[in-house]
Amino acid sequence: MGKAKELRKRPNAKKDAQKAVGKIFGDPTGKKTEAELEEEFNKKVELWCGRIIRGVFMSYSLFGALASAFEWATRPDMPPLVPIGGGDDLAGVNAIVTGGCGGMGLELTRGLAMRGANVVAGCRAPKPPLPDDADADSGSSSGDALLDSLLDPMTIEGIPEGSVRGSAVRHELDLEDFSSVRTFAAKALAEHEGKVDVLIHAAGSMRACENTTNGFESATQVNYLSPVLLNRLVAPRLAERAGSTSPPLGNARVVHVTCSSAASMGGKGADADGVLLASDGVKPRKKGCDPGSRYADSKILLERHARSLARKFDKKNVLVAAVDPGDMLTDYVLKANWRRGGMRYHPAAIVSWAVGKASSAAFGPHGFGSFTKRQPERGAAAVAHVAVGDVFRDVAGTGKGGRVFSDRAGAFTRATGCTREVEDECGVVKPPGPKRSEDARVHEAKALKRVETDSEVWKITSK
Repeated sequence: MGKAKELRKRPNAKKDAQKAVGKIFGDPTGKKTEAELEEEFNKKVELWCGRIIRGVFMSYSLFGALASAFEWATRPDMPPLVPIGGGDDLAGVNAIVTGGCGGMGLELTRGLAMRGANVVAGCRAPKPPLPDDADADSGSSSGDALLDSLLDPMTIEGIPEGSVRGSAVRHELDLEDFSSVRTFAAKALAEHEGKVDVLIHAAGSMRACENTTNGFESATQVNYLSPVLLNRLVAPRLAERAGSTSPPLGNARVVHVTCSSAASMGGKGADADGVLLASDGVKPRKKGCDPGSRYADSKILLERHARSLARKFDKKNVLVAAVDPGDMLTDYVLKANWRRGGMRYHPAAIVSWAVGKASSAAFGPHGFGSFTKRQPERGAAAVAHVAVGDVFRDVAGTGKGGRVFSDRAGAFTRATGCTREVEDECGVVKPPGPKRSEDARVHEAKALKRVETDSEVWKITSK
């Protein structure tokens, strides 16, 4: 009765209410039916949801660009790879550099050789052109002879003979094949007559989820298993050299090139028994193998191996470290096959792909990165600083092995802005600790398990 009296007193109350609701849903006249209003409401929800989602993804891409720009603007200077005026401060130093014929590895090889070092570079075999008179039916041709000649020690393209104070020669090295690693180690040691001061692992690959000739997942073998094998073959000679009367660098050194930003993205595959070890290798599943995650896991495993190797050889006067040179203007990233991953259909991945395509069309293969990425010479200078820097002469044997260096953690030297108390701590990345939700004992147990896993890899590579 009360509501009826109310309506009699206000005969237009119902219409007023309809108009008020209509204004909310875009019908100020209040003449649309409930079904029409509901349809319009749903369309507006879809429209605004789409705007919000696009805004979030565009903000994500913009944040990445702004973060890169900020990192570029605040990036500390790097000591030069070759001191001004040249110099032969590395005369008598024998070095092995994997991946030494291209990108950062080539700059590293050239820089060390210009300073007087004798460098053996491990490089993928070039594909020689087949001559017109090759006899395909005979089972051999002059093309094979040409290939054999290319695999002999030779002047590296980009380092003309006589342009360096030391020496730089190349030997074939395919990290996807353990037999190639063993052959390269034997030739490199013979080249240096068994006396090696520095081993630098500059080679790597961002291609993943493919099988190698040994049956392992490609990124895992190239970035982790093959470096472990090469360390096992060369490290004893490094220890012998470091134990000699007066090693040129004060100690011997092993430097692994890593990618801290990638390592921070992975973890699950690296914790699942490392690489799912088996004597006959592991074939990756065709479904569920994400190239980005595999690459990240391989870098995590490499950094853990650096710490494990340091425990083995620190007391033998061998300094082991890892260096993150940062993103560089090389074709390393361009060879990645990450678009094969399961996340390639995610809206964020699609937006990132579209933005990347647009920027590549406008600014070249590296897109916006052409303005913010480091030159290969800078990356080589970062690696060389740890590999041959005089500041690390007395560090081996002090328990400081296995550290990761990156210019994101600060300048590398006092001259370039480092303010840390001890200069050999400049540029050192804070080591990983237990997660917030993780008990200290659980973290310690996981660390022990990782050491055991790396020890198993060490044993398997000896087979």
